[in-house]
Amino acid sequence: MIAYADHPDGGAIVDISQLERALERSALFLSLVVFREVPSLMEKAFREWARIGTPDVAEAIYAYTYQYIKRIITDRELLLRIAELFNRMGAPDVLAMQRALAISAGITTCDIGGLIFVENPRTSLYSRPSGTTPPDAITSSVYARAHLVINRGSRTIIDWDTFCVVPYLPTGDPYVIHPLQRLHNAGYFVATRGIPRCVASDGSPTDGAALAPRGLAKLLGLPPCA
Repeated sequence: MIAYADHPDGGAIVDISQLERALERSALFLSLVVFREVPSLMEKAFREWARIGTPDVAEAIYAYTYQYIKRIITDRELLLRIAELFNRMGAPDVLAMQRALAISAGITTCDIGGLIFVENPRTSLYSRPSGTTPPDAITSSVYARAHLVINRGSRTIIDWDTFCVVPYLPTGDPYVIHPLQRLHNAGYFVATRGIPRCVASDGSPTDGAALAPRGLAKLLGLPPCA
């Protein structure tokens, strides 16, 4: 399986032509969980991002990603260049960027040290008013209501649930906060690449586990974490 589209019209994507067709539908593109890079579709992925997002931001990050693939720039340098453009991104940009990076280079910003938090729809019910910046934020975007935060930790959780775009609540009941925010706060490194040993369905702290949609976990045959 190359990818999985977490969408009613999606599901397992097992070959390149199927992935290419998914890139032609915005709803499928923005719901992709990508398991390995397909460099031949790099241009198409970034073109779709430019169509639904901010074109010059997509074009700039296309150039930086190409440099990254050619090892002209490092993980840190790519993340810094993304951070410089982050305040111009809207909501479609942050979703599309992760998919374009994964298809092109096999990474998301999580894998190079930057987790994206987006405003949780529950903010107005359970937390302070929107606009509160996480303490470990590198930069923010008012257009996307999103923050790029430092991602590091001694333990790892694999994010096949939000694909490195995690709903964020400044405060609130720990059981209302998204499990990935809770694990980030507990010192976990959030990754989108790796081989998990089990699925943490309730977000319980388990090093090396994955958070994944139920349909994907079933397809992969991953057992629940003990």
